[in-house]
Amino acid sequence: MMNRRSFIKNSAAVAPLIVAFNPLAAAQTQLLQNLGSINGKRNKILVLIQLTGGNDGLNTVIPLDKYSILSEARKNILIPDSKVLKLNDSSTYGFHPSMQALQRLYHDKLVSVIPGVGYPNTDLSHFHGINIKYTAHIEEKEIRSGWVGRYLDELYPGYPKGYPAQSNDGPPAMRIGTVSPKIAQGINDQDMSIGITNITDFDNFYSGIDKDPVSDDLGGMNVATIRAISRQIEIYGPIIKSYVTRQSTLSKLYPVPEKNNLADQLKIVARLIGSGLNTPFYVVRQLGYDTHGEQVDPSNTTTGRHADLLADLSEAIAAFQDDLFLMGKQDEVMGMTFSEFGRRIASSDSYGTDHGTAETVIMFGTNVRNGILGPGPELPSKVTVNDNLLIEHDFRTLYASVLTGWFGASEDIIKRVISETPGERLNLFRS
Repeated sequence: MMNRRSFIKNSAAVAPLIVAFNPLAAAQTQLLQNLGSINGKRNKILVLIQLTGGNDGLNTVIPLDKYSILSEARKNILIPDSKVLKLNDSSTYGFHPSMQALQRLYHDKLVSVIPGVGYPNTDLSHFHGINIKYTAHIEEKEIRSGWVGRYLDELYPGYPKGYPAQSNDGPPAMRIGTVSPKIAQGINDQDMSIGITNITDFDNFYSGIDKDPVSDDLGGMNVATIRAISRQIEIYGPIIKSYVTRQSTLSKLYPVPEKNNLADQLKIVARLIGSGLNTPFYVVRQLGYDTHGEQVDPSNTTTGRHADLLADLSEAIAAFQDDLFLMGKQDEVMGMTFSEFGRRIASSDSYGTDHGTAETVIMFGTNVRNGILGPGPELPSKVTVNDNLLIEHDFRTLYASVLTGWFGASEDIIKRVISETPGERLNLFRS
């Protein structure tokens, strides 16, 4: 297992970027019986990092064996071959030059890259795409629950009644920043998460939310929903506030506050994890990946909007991982990125890329199987503006593989959480 000395030796200033999932500690006897099918894999946390807008995977993890094709298809945005960050175990791929911090983590065997993740018949709509990634359903009908919420329904039967079950129980999931609650919506419209932008959000919370009666119309239903959420904040707010004060940020790799919003979010996540708060899922969000134009600086394609985003992502993850090492929590946490879709193979005349199909997923942690999962993408010899990457891995199978491999979820639970999982499960974790 990677130790921090080896990790920090290869690290420079970096910042955090993930969403965590920390399973609920043993609660009551009945609850433990209900969770018997989880196979005893507890004390695991998943941090999900949403890359909002559709990340250009071909500019993030560059397929060097297809470089000659890309040099024609995206000649106005392509990174010079000499600037691509080489990987010590792959001649097929390299990282964007702004991702030096992630390259170091990769060489320390803390990163797994999964290219070609998507779903069939992508309609390239931001709204539809992120709804699909939140719900793990690709049908046209509206699905109200999220895949994280349905899994938390299994972990927290009857929630919110009977919870918190222990003094250190936090909410089942926490959203930091501006993440939609839909990803953590349970089957019965129960929000299994609490969202905050800052720890001080709880300082001015107003109680007395149930003073006035509500009507039976739609407006009254909405008020009732808001009050239900507020009641959960009233219960969990003091717990969260108490626990976060028990753990300070330890890593020196974080950028200064407000320079890297993703790192600021991950700082909060790290402190909550380090404090001993029992919360299995964290979700954070980085904005800005809808790069139709000005993705790169025309005078230097290694710089520009996308380079800045990837630098923030890379530095945030590295700082967050360093914090986990210093807190002794590194083996309990894994992180995973997701985006609504990827970008087209060819670039646009405005130095950007249009909505595409497959995205590249980055996973990190001491327990992930390090390396590039799968061969390089298949590209047509002559790329047109309408060509898209082929889907190599269905995202629903990826999610199911995380739930089974990381949390030990049974097949029965997987069927209730993710109804379709095309393809074989992925081998994502060290044995």
